[in-house]
Amino acid sequence: MERLWDPRARAGDECARHEVLRVAGIFVSLVLLAWAPMVSAEVFSQAAFDTVLGAHLHDGRVDYGALAADPGPLERYLATTREANPEGWPREEQIAFWVNAYNARVLDGVIHHPKLRSVLDVGKTLGVPTLGFFRKTFIVAGKKLSLNDIEHKILRARFHEPRVHFVLNCASASCPVLPEHPLTATALDATLEQATVRFLIDPARNQIDPARRLEVSSIFKWYGDDFKTAAGSVQAFIERHWPRKDKFAPELPVRFLDYDWSLNGSW
Repeated sequence: MERLWDPRARAGDECARHEVLRVAGIFVSLVLLAWAPMVSAEVFSQAAFDTVLGAHLHDGRVDYGALAADPGPLERYLATTREANPEGWPREEQIAFWVNAYNARVLDGVIHHPKLRSVLDVGKTLGVPTLGFFRKTFIVAGKKLSLNDIEHKILRARFHEPRVHFVLNCASASCPVLPEHPLTATALDATLEQATVRFLIDPARNQIDPARRLEVSSIFKWYGDDFKTAAGSVQAFIERHWPRKDKFAPELPVRFLDYDWSLNGSW
């Protein structure tokens, strides 16, 4: 015989549905709590890193001794980079975040090697320089990354903005000067352009005579494809960002200058 409708059965079904919804709600809440520490672009602060730069960067050189004696602000800033989640941020916010994280990690890497004279000395074996400094991993944005990862796999691969090469500082004399303040999204384009111009006209890093020669930093050799993709050639890129009214001769010979890896500061 067909079963008659039983109000107790319906009540049981309703209870079951409520229980499923309750459990689902708990699950969603747990997921949200798990993601809660991840910092959004709206609340991510560069203040601690700005404090570090203001206190220890003077005329383009870093007082590593003073920074090593007072690492608190740098450590606080690096802690925030570990918890940040820049994946969904606007493009400018992401570029600023990764450049600042890179530069801060370089400073941290140096002070963990007291009296270091060159980043190429880290991991040196039998007197042979290495790139071990740039391969050491750390946690940033919830992932284990190295300086090489940030530069090549994130900044270069994702954003295709060659001017970032002039705001990344590798703690060496021939590197572009460390920016005096952290990069921000609102002023990103102006900051990148100013840094590019500053680097090009700096006689300690480039010797450019638009009518006769281009003796330029090895950065233009190592990352030549980035500049060629952006402007067609290294010379075309330099012409595009050259701040003076000089006329460049066509197809100037390019010579790449030796790179000075000595530390960009003192102990």
